[in-house]
Amino acid sequence: MKINKLLPLKDILIIDDAEKIHALSDDENIDRQFKLHNLLNRFKIKRSLKNLSYNGTRFPHMLPKQDSIRIERHTGLWNLFNSKAAAMAEGPDELEPIAKWIRHETTDKEPGILAQQVIGQFFNPAFKATQKSWESALIFHEDAVTTNLPKWLWWQLTGKAQHAKKFLALTVNGDIVAMHGIGVAVHNLVASIHKLRLLYDDIAVRKNITPEKAVDLSLSAPPVVLRQAVTKGVAAGCPYSKFTLFMLKLKDANNDGNAKDLIFMTNSWSRCPAEQWIPAVISGIWNRAMTSERKKEITQ
Repeated sequence: MKINKLLPLKDILIIDDAEKIHALSDDENIDRQFKLHNLLNRFKIKRSLKNLSYNGTRFPHMLPKQDSIRIERHTGLWNLFNSKAAAMAEGPDELEPIAKWIRHETTDKEPGILAQQVIGQFFNPAFKATQKSWESALIFHEDAVTTNLPKWLWWQLTGKAQHAKKFLALTVNGDIVAMHGIGVAVHNLVASIHKLRLLYDDIAVRKNITPEKAVDLSLSAPPVVLRQAVTKGVAAGCPYSKFTLFMLKLKDANNDGNAKDLIFMTNSWSRCPAEQWIPAVISGIWNRAMTSERKKEITQ
């Protein structure tokens, strides 16, 4: 655990230990209310809220625990994603473009548009991912994570990040949840698809990798999620003060693969509603890729 004390008034705690993240996730004093306080915390929170909001509405993963809209929306999404998971695991036709990319049967250099298409059409069957929608997602993501302050400031002045967000909104009719999917969550799926391609490229082992194993080896956790203390307290031996900002580094905490529940925050109130659907998509992609491989073996 790293403690940033650039300012003496309040701390920013960077947590990359799975045990501590679990403890903080269970702590009733840790939430996503995000109150602005001192200069450093204010900058980080305002930057995140600006990036992860649209027309005054926060993205789903930035809403507090007891928010009634969050709870209702989360329950509905949980049921909807789960109802479609089994079909995705079978490897439907819509996953074939990604399977082709994994098998090097396409000229696409990156699978971003393909991944965006799968997520976008979950929310709207008429959704069409394009080069511009993917570039907008890349700008949107970079706006959130870049440490290049001059670049970030220039994007704010020129409106580049805002224009990218508006374009994403246009493609999904302003649906804030769909915007999260095609602008934020899509990057984790792209990371998983890259891992699947590496698995497929290893000819010696790919035939022995089951869809379940492919999921296990390729799931990717979000790099960082934010929480804030609503009052002072102690968790996992870590004292914190009111308004302390926590940066939970989920990806680093699961670096050795022993904290896989953190990928979707499975045991937390903030668990991802797509925690069954995303693995099903990955399983379906692998099924699709290997079905073609098996057909080749039969004809040889």
